[in-house]
Amino acid sequence: MKFWVGAAFFSIRIYGASSLKDRRHVVKSLLERARSRCNASASDLGPDAWDRADLAFACAGSSHQEMGQRMDQLFSFMERREEEGEFEVMSASREVFSYGDIQNKAAE
Repeated sequence: MKFWVGAAFFSIRIYGASSLKDRRHVVKSLLERARSRCNASASDLGPDAWDRADLAFACAGSSHQEMGQRMDQLFSFMERREEEGEFEVMSASREVFSYGDIQNKAAE
């Protein structure tokens, strides 16, 4: 069985963050909202700088088209949030790829 994976990476600069608590507030909100609205796994990759964050997102599905749409949805979400003025996207990337043949080992 073959399935598709969508992965995205965002490096952001957080405006007005003067402590790790300020940073966590923005990052936690972004990750939680992306998880619920885009149905994606999400992770804060660091660094522990007050004004920066590297965020990773991933999702899996049955088609390239589905993953492309979910990545579009995620990028739109990040653009809308960026317009609110809490952060700026410094760089972003995305990839959609198939993941080889997964066999049901439990059935063997």
